[in-house]
Amino acid sequence: MGSSSKNIEQAQECCYHEWMSLQFQRIPELKQLLAQRRSHGDEDNDNKLRELTGKIIGDFKNYAAKRADLAHRCSSNYYAPTWNSPLENALIWMGGCRPSSFFRLVYALCGSQTEIRVTQFLRNIDGYESS
Repeated sequence: MGSSSKNIEQAQECCYHEWMSLQFQRIPELKQLLAQRRSHGDEDNDNKLRELTGKIIGDFKNYAAKRADLAHRCSSNYYAPTWNSPLENALIWMGGCRPSSFFRLVYALCGSQTEIRVTQFLRNIDGYESS
């Protein structure tokens, strides 16, 4: 089990580094397009900016999907990745990205039915039948 979690951790770290390398490739192009927009302001440049923005958002969506898939196998790295420095992890938490934030979001999205379902689930685990 120890090597399995280590492999998942390495896969998560690899996923992160792939996404960061994509960001490093896109940033110079984005800066160039923004500088051209300031100086020229043509419509063709705006279309290129929209296209690049779409690519960047797509990259993030792919990264988030891969990370979510890996989180199903090992969720602790989802909240405090081991490849981050302690300062980065502290900034993540201070910035509001805490496990409790995710629970609040799920509760807000699911509404009050969450409490009822959790109670029913816990009763079924304890062997009590809900009527």
